[in-house]
Amino acid sequence: MKPAGRTQIFAVFILLVVLLAGIWPNPAFAAAEDRENILVFWTEGERLKAVTLVCVQGSRGPLGIVAIPVHVRLDGGGTGWTVAEAYAKLGREGLTAQLEYLFRTPISRYLSVDQATLDKVSSIIGPVMMGDRPATMAEVFEGTYTGGEIEPQAEIRCLAARLTEPRVVVKAPQLVWLFSSEVKTNLGYKNIWNIYRAVAEKGPGILNKKALTGKDCWAGSRRYREVPPEVWVNVLNEVSRA
Repeated sequence: MKPAGRTQIFAVFILLVVLLAGIWPNPAFAAAEDRENILVFWTEGERLKAVTLVCVQGSRGPLGIVAIPVHVRLDGGGTGWTVAEAYAKLGREGLTAQLEYLFRTPISRYLSVDQATLDKVSSIIGPVMMGDRPATMAEVFEGTYTGGEIEPQAEIRCLAARLTEPRVVVKAPQLVWLFSSEVKTNLGYKNIWNIYRAVAEKGPGILNKKALTGKDCWAGSRRYREVPPEVWVNVLNEVSRA
């Protein structure tokens, strides 16, 4: 399965690992339930493999996940670049600005993880049970752990449940060092607390995901997807709705 189709899995995995490796939540420091939009970047060196928008609403509503295929064309800046091209030319901040325009919402938080770091995290966590068989995190990311059809929503919730098991939680100290030294993020205590509380109180069922859909086109060997302006806003509203 292509990386673009695995962005939801990647985002859930990374956010849950951040909870394990971050500051342990303490109710005494609970923050207001403000909506937070987080962009999760999956890179391989200078290349953007995938990007996902995650909307956290405290414990009030679902944790919304929007997969943004890297071949989606961005028309907000009038350049005609795809997501991957905008990242290569403008960097993380430039791409974020264009996505803010298209989603019509501020995006103030980000988390960026390179493939090399993911490989190390996968090694630390070890295999997890996905359905009736164990799978490495690499197999989960690429969708190669099963030869059958994968239902993304069920898969995401299964992964979330596996990553909150005691067997994984006890490995938090190893993840602390890895994430503090290799992961780029501006997520603070409040952000981590809101994600933790949402998943802890309502379980994996709180996760709502959707991908940006549109018309796939070709210009020579260049593939891109046209997404109508209203779809950007509508899809974010859909995953954020209880």
